Amino acid sequence: ALAEESRTLSTVLLELDVEEFQRPTNCPPWDLKELVVHTAASIGLRGDLPDPEPRAPLVSAADYYRRPERATPTYRRRNVESGQDLAADLPEGMTAAAMFDQTWRETVSRLRDQDPDRRVQIAAAGGSMRLADWTVTRVISVAAHGLDVALTLGREPWTTSPALTVMRGVFLSLLGAALPSELTWDDQRLLEVATGRRALTDQDRKDLGS
Repeated sequence: ALAEESRTLSTVLLELDVEEFQRPTNCPPWDLKELVVHTAASIGLRGDLPDPEPRAPLVSAADYYRRPERATPTYRRRNVESGQDLAADLPEGMTAAAMFDQTWRETVSRLRDQDPDRRVQIAAAGGSMRLADWTVTRVISVAAHGLDVALTLGREPWTTSPALTVMRGVFLSLLGAALPSELTWDDQRLLEVATGRRALTDQDRKDLGS
């Protein structure tokens, strides 16, 4: 799923003109270059993930997104500034598209031969995660920011079926229930609403209830 989603996004990015990376995005204050560099950094691996620390709690993919600091201005500001700094410091001759393409390929190559059930230490999560669960969070990163790229370019979303399949369980876990029968969302709509790329309607709120 990570390979398919990343390859699809990379294909779009590599066809863009340099000027298009200066477009403002729906993730202000980032322009498209900063957004893409942030996305690349979010899935980058410089080496194998470390073994878990003794007594480290096991964190699920959904728990990764329940961390309270994610809702703080400090967390958002740190993300914004990191993306801006990385974009400003790209090596000469390296484009944001090339950085993303190189990064996803290296990450997928590192992950392919590893045991998906292996527990690894994820500092950002405050504990350990199954490698498969951590990888799903990387799929969500690429898919959600892929939606941002599509919105920026005025294109229809291109989210892949493998990505939609593995993300669904995380979003339902965060919701804490099955989708009400009144909602007729497909997995694409669920991704868009769950990640805030599509606003809930009044009818959606009524159907979801508390």
